[in-house]
Amino acid sequence: MGLFDSLKKKDEKIKRKPPTAIKKEVAAPRRDIDVVPLEEDVLAKELVKPQVRYLKKIVVTSYADLERISEELQNGNIVLVDLTPLEVKPEVLEKVAEQIKGMVSALGGQAAKICKHEIKLILTPVDIKIAK
Repeated sequence: MGLFDSLKKKDEKIKRKPPTAIKKEVAAPRRDIDVVPLEEDVLAKELVKPQVRYLKKIVVTSYADLERISEELQNGNIVLVDLTPLEVKPEVLEKVAEQIKGMVSALGGQAAKICKHEIKLILTPVDIKIAK
């Protein structure tokens, strides 16, 4: 008996599984994978969902527009304020500017002038800072 004959005899002794048994073993569910229920997945997406904010432009023509500015800042939006219609009324312009300055500081936000020749301001809520 040769070397290769002994190898063939060992292979014959090993019982081979039929192909259907192999398929059943592969198709068995894996136990090491954690499946996250759908409700938890949806909840996680809601928690990570960013807050929607807007950049809104408000043209100030009277004191009534100051209330809209205050509401937008309290909602967390950034406001571009156009005061150019008040240039013809310097006394009203000065009072409105002081009101805006006081309102922004009371809400914890910031304000900055964004135009050199026109009177336009940017107002940000408390959690957004302006690099001056």
